[in-house]
Amino acid sequence: MSKDPNLLFFREEYTNEEIASRIRTKDFRTDGHQIVESVLDTAELSRDVILENRKSDFLSKIKSNVDSEEYRSFLKDMFEEFGEKGDRVNLQFYRVDGLSYQELVDKIETEQEPEPEPEAAADGGDFQYSSLISDYQTHEGTIVDIQFRLTDHPDDFELTDDGYVIDNDGERVDLSELDLDLNDYQRFVQTNEYTVEVRAYTDADLIAISNSKASSKLQKAIYQSVKRWGNASANNDGFCLQETELLLIQNLLDGENSGLDYSGFLDRNLKTAKYRGDRHETLSRSEVLTPARERGQITQVRFYHQYNDGINTRPVQVRVYHDAHISTSKPTRPDFVNDVKDHIVTALDNHAYLKPYDKVVDEFIDARSRDKLYDGEDAYRSNKRQAFSSLVDQYIADDTYDESESQVYEAVIANIGIELAQLDLDGSQYPAVSEASDRPQRETDLKEFFEDYCDYGLQSTLPDFEQLWNHLEHIINRQHQTPVDIIKITEQDYAL
Repeated sequence: MSKDPNLLFFREEYTNEEIASRIRTKDFRTDGHQIVESVLDTAELSRDVILENRKSDFLSKIKSNVDSEEYRSFLKDMFEEFGEKGDRVNLQFYRVDGLSYQELVDKIETEQEPEPEPEAAADGGDFQYSSLISDYQTHEGTIVDIQFRLTDHPDDFELTDDGYVIDNDGERVDLSELDLDLNDYQRFVQTNEYTVEVRAYTDADLIAISNSKASSKLQKAIYQSVKRWGNASANNDGFCLQETELLLIQNLLDGENSGLDYSGFLDRNLKTAKYRGDRHETLSRSEVLTPARERGQITQVRFYHQYNDGINTRPVQVRVYHDAHISTSKPTRPDFVNDVKDHIVTALDNHAYLKPYDKVVDEFIDARSRDKLYDGEDAYRSNKRQAFSSLVDQYIADDTYDESESQVYEAVIANIGIELAQLDLDGSQYPAVSEASDRPQRETDLKEFFEDYCDYGLQSTLPDFEQLWNHLEHIINRQHQTPVDIIKITEQDYAL
């Protein structure tokens, strides 16, 4: 069985080895710290032992000179003050519709040895897995945590008594023909046992499943089981976060971007592009990134989040993928996952206003191109994108967003502008706004964008851009801290 406990929601204690690994060497070497001085006195060791040896060596010396209870107490006291609490996050989120808290809890309480049922297998389950619910817990009448203890052969090969394996096509294959090293061989001849954790958010219709051990097939089988136990609808919208939703999650976690992955390029010959940089760099403004930004879609964001575990604050690198896979570089507690869940819900709730710029342009560019044969599409997209980027630079305070998040504001302003362009803004039900105090730096491009959307995308009357801009500036100038604040202001003032 793996030494990795794969714990997060069911973490209760830490082993001595885990505690030691979560305390920095420099914290043991803090001048005059009473916890350290006390154990050194008991062990009859000088402070030089800590100053002149590696952490593993000086801890070994202390352990050898005090009884086990004293050593454990020393580590726990140090951990409470300095240690990194929690566990690394590695979760896959899934969406459901109408997940019932009570029905889920009732099912778990009566299910002693839940196995994937035939309909679960049809949805991606597999009878080779034997599963057992080893524990469960509930929180606040909306959250259900489930721990599965699993046994499986993870590679979809069935091992026969005579040393052969049966592959996915039902063919017998001699292990000696697979050219395996020792570790790979053991995956076939050795049963794997591990735990998988699930957190079901019944109020948000989200299920998070630990991702570090289970195969994707097993994850889906567990997801199908939990969904069925909670009597959730089989219908849902799938799960693919837009690039603006990924960046909004970063924004809401006050992230400092350190990496972006792109795919879905307009040029089908390009598959993926990855960019990494120091979190203090303006990665999104680099010339290297511009081609990917203008021609592709973000599929992963990496950023540093200042996480507070209740005692200490530390930078944790967070990775969020477009399929709602979440991972962290350092331990966090379940409260961090709850925050991520809240931000995913916020992104989904504001999906319509977060439609990325390129998808908005896709809605009318073909019709426009047929009408204006000699206007290049690439140049049009680039010019209009730069117009919205310039608008964000002009009006949005720098301290409300990381450079990489500029396109979230760009998308929000574009989508709000499209909504306002369809209203009779002279109506008494809308705010009576004064004349704009300033003009957008690339006014011609913005004006053309909104006119083209109404003309070719909506086949409607062209908006009065002067009036539209007065209302847009009114909204943008209102006090806000996040793009979501701008959306809320607009929905409230214009009853959208």
